[in-house]
Order: sequence, then C-alpha cells, then structure tokens
Amino acid sequence: MAPLDSHLQDFETNRADNDYHPTTTHRPSYPKQFTLYSRPLIDSARNEWQLRAAADSQRASSSSADDIKSPGWSQMALSVVSAPRFRHVLIYVALFLFAFIGWRMLVSPRLQEQKSLLHSLDPTSETETGGWFGTNSNPQFDGLIQIRTLDPNLVPGNIAGVVSGKSSRKRLIIVGDVHGCKDELVQLLEKVSFNQAGGDHLIFVGDMINKGPNSPGVVDLARQHSASGVRGNHEDRVLLLRHEMVNTETLATPDDDEDARFSSKELGERAVARSLSDEQAQWLENCSVILNVGQVPGMGQVVVVHAGLVPGIELEKQDPSSVMTMRTIDLDTHVPSPKKNGMNWAKMFDKHQSKLYSSLESSTEDPLAGTMTVVYGHDASRSLSIRTFTKGLDSGCVKGGKLTALVIEDGGKQSIVQVSCRGYIEE
Repeated sequence: MAPLDSHLQDFETNRADNDYHPTTTHRPSYPKQFTLYSRPLIDSARNEWQLRAAADSQRASSSSADDIKSPGWSQMALSVVSAPRFRHVLIYVALFLFAFIGWRMLVSPRLQEQKSLLHSLDPTSETETGGWFGTNSNPQFDGLIQIRTLDPNLVPGNIAGVVSGKSSRKRLIIVGDVHGCKDELVQLLEKVSFNQAGGDHLIFVGDMINKGPNSPGVVDLARQHSASGVRGNHEDRVLLLRHEMVNTETLATPDDDEDARFSSKELGERAVARSLSDEQAQWLENCSVILNVGQVPGMGQVVVVHAGLVPGIELEKQDPSSVMTMRTIDLDTHVPSPKKNGMNWAKMFDKHQSKLYSSLESSTEDPLAGTMTVVYGHDASRSLSIRTFTKGLDSGCVKGGKLTALVIEDGGKQSIVQVSCRGYIEE
C-alpha cells in the first residue's frame, strides 16, 4: 500500500473513534492549576458596595410592597393637600373667615351704632324716657356769660362777593387748646400768616391757660390780636379759684409747697391764678361759654364751644357746666357726661345734623343754612377729629402733640394747619 493511502486510512479510523455522540456530555479537560477559575471572576468579588446595594434593594422592595399594601398618613395627607380642589377649598374657607371677622369687628358694630343713634334721635324715644336732658332746664350762674355773638363784619362771606369787590377777604383762625404754650402759638400764627389788618380774626376754643409754661403770655397775645375765645373748664376752675383767693385774702401770699392741704394739681392752679393780672383775669371773665359765630357759606350756623353741645337743644338752654366738660352722651336720656366711656357726643351731634340736612334737602334751596357746625376742643384723647358738622381741634399740644388751627375762608373753604409741640407734662 502506498504511504498516502496508509495515512488516509489512519485518519478515517481516528475520526470513527472520536465521532460525536449526543447522549454523552463532553467537557474539556483543563490542567489542575486552572480549576479555581472555572467560574466568572465577578462572582468571586466581595466588595462592600455590592452588599449595601443588595440590602437597599431588599428594603426598597419591602417598602414598595408595604406602600402598595397600606400607604402612610403623611402620604395620604400630602396627596390631599396637593390636590387642586383642596387648594380651592382653602381659598373659600379663608375668604369666609375674612368676611366673618370683618362683619363681626367692623360692619356689625357700626350698623348697631347707627341703629342706636337713630333710635336715640327719634322723637318717640323722648316720650319713652320721660323727656330729654335740657328740654325743661335753663340754668343760670352768676358772673358767667352764656352766649356771645361774633361781630358779623368778622365773618367770612360768599366768595362771589370778594371776587366782585363788594366785600373784603376774611378768615377765621380758630385755635385748639393752647394750655399756656405761647411759643407754639406764635409759631402757629406765623405759619398761617395771620394778618389782623388784612381781615383775619383769631378765636380760641378754651383752655388757653394752665398746665403750660406761660399762661399770662398767651392771654396777652390774645388781647394784642383782639381775639375772641370761649370759657373752657381750666379757665373756669382757675377763675373760680382766683375769686376764692381774693375773698380769703390769700392771692398775694405764696403757698408753701409742703402744705398738705393742697395737691400738686391744686398748687399749680393756684400758681396760675396768682400769675394773672386783674386785666388778664377780666379778659378771661368776658369770654362766654358759647360763641355764636353766625352763618358761614357752606357750613351753616357756626358755633364755638370748649367741650360740646347736646343735639336738639337751643343754645340758651344748654347747661354751661356740660358745655365746658362733656365728652360722651347717654343715648336714651341725652344726659352729657365728662367720662370717656360711652357714645361720643360729636358723633351723635353729627348724626342729628345729618338727619336735619336730609329733611331740608328737598324743601329748601340751601339746606346747609338750616344746620349747625360746632368747633370745639377739650378731648385730647381723640386728638384731631374733623366731621361734617363737628370739628375737634384739641391735638394734645401741652403733652407733646400738636397745636391745631382750623382756617375758615370766604365761601366756607376750610383747611387745617398744625405745628409740633415740645410737650410740658405727661398724663
């Protein structure tokens, strides 16, 4: 046999011996040194991150399962809050609360107050209470001037008359409680450009003296400018005290500061009484309790008092003591009071005049002419209080507030002018 045939025979024999049998598992054989690495290397790694990742994955799977099973209260609340309709509900609730609080604190009290005022001014309520204060009284006091009427030549007129040259320019400078603060009064008159020769007239609402540093100086300045004024409760107290000191012959005798008979307030009033000359005291005595200014265009009848007036009562029947001291008024009986708690008299008076104006509006060409405007002081706790028919000018000058002037010009034009005060007392 040829060598080539011999090799082919050997190849066929070997192939038959190594033929593939499907039922036999065939594994390659490896040397002994490679047996350790028969698995992938990554399976042999023991890094810490793998352990943490596996634990986190297990916890996450557990938590997810729990959440799906039973969601927590926080998640439920968060889902409710984040819902658009819930936000709308919150807005509606907030609006409701705002409206309710506004009604209870602002609207309802004012409506109740208006209702009480209207009832108190209803003529039928006078019968219910057996008569209002002042309807049957006309008190008289010796040495006290009840009413004065201002010279009509000093009262501002119609603006048309000034423009046409038929009348001269006029202004009323009505000043609040000065209380002896002369320096501030000088500043105020400078600020309003007070010009007596040019048609200005100065009026004080009372309490020109006491508490402040220079009561005699204020009186002298008022006299110098030919001013008008009304009697306030401090003028009344000091003048009565001065009469008593004259009668007891103690006016010229200084008081002992250690004298236990008098309080510090009484000692101060006695010192003011001694500081006034006879001429200054007499000028104050001539100040009436009520100053009837007269008709001012756009304001009706203007009246100046220190504290207030009872609405619906003629000026001649007003109680002088109350006119100098009132702050509030009883809604049922119309009895005035110096106390601060209660219905403010000016609010009641303003309502009374508003009703009067409404009743005249349809039957009178100039309904304002049938009304009354009151300019007053005394109530520093309310400070400046400007209403349609009442003008409160006490802005606490002596306590460090402001000194206020109401300027009334021809045609009834009104403006407020103020200067700051340094303050001399604390209350």
